[in-house]
Amino acid sequence: MSVVVGRPGRKPVLSREAIVAASLRVLERDGLDALTIRNVAAELGVKSASLYWHFATKDALVDQLADELLADLDFAGPLSIDWRADLRERSFRFYKHMLSKRDAGRLRAGRLLTGPNTLRWMEHGLALFRRAGLEGLDAAFASHALHVYIQGFVIFAQSPLSAREAEGAPAAEALGAARALFASLSPAEFPNLVALAGPLTEGDTDARFLYGLDCMIDGIAARSASAGRGRQQQ
Repeated sequence: MSVVVGRPGRKPVLSREAIVAASLRVLERDGLDALTIRNVAAELGVKSASLYWHFATKDALVDQLADELLADLDFAGPLSIDWRADLRERSFRFYKHMLSKRDAGRLRAGRLLTGPNTLRWMEHGLALFRRAGLEGLDAAFASHALHVYIQGFVIFAQSPLSAREAEGAPAAEALGAARALFASLSPAEFPNLVALAGPLTEGDTDARFLYGLDCMIDGIAARSASAGRGRQQQ
C-alpha cells in the first residue's frame, strides 16, 4: 500500500505522490476508463474522501497524472547542427514514449498542462522551432500542430482497428480482412480502393507515423524559408 505511515494508532496519511503512483498503476492495469477516484482509493485501501483532500476533482488528478507520464521521458540529449534531424528524432522518441504508456494519448489529449515535466518538454521543443527560424505565432502554432499530430497518432495506434481486433484478434488479421475486402470490390465503382488495397492496409505503424512527420517537417521548413524571406525584405 503506497501511503505515508504516521504514528502508531493513527490512520495512515496519504501523499499526493502516493495517489499519483496508485493512479498510474490503475491506468496501466485497467485503462483510462477505469481511472476513477473510487478505483484509485481502492488501490490504496482507503476511502474516496481521503483523496479529495489532495485533489479536488478527478480532472485535477488527471492533470497531475498526465504530467507525470513525461517524468521518465529522455529529451535533453545532445543536439546536432541539423534542426530537422533533431525535430524528427525527438518527435519520434516522444511518440514511442507515449505508445509505451497505456492510454497516454487519450489522457493528455486536449489538455494545456503546466506541470514541471511538461514545461521542460515544451521548452526543449520550442527551442527547435526557433532554431528553424520561426518566431511568434509561427513557432507557437507549428509546435501545437506537431503536438496534435503526435497525440492523435498515438490515440490511433492505441485503438483497436475494428471489432475483430477489439474482440481479441491480432491487428494483422483485421488488416488482412480489410485488404481482402478492398481487393474484392468492383474496380469500376471503387477503382482507387482496389488499386491501393495493399498500401492502405500496410501494417507498419512506425512507417506511417514517420511519413506524416516528414511531411509536417517539410511544411515547417517551407514556412521557415518564407518567414526568412519576409524578414529580409523588411
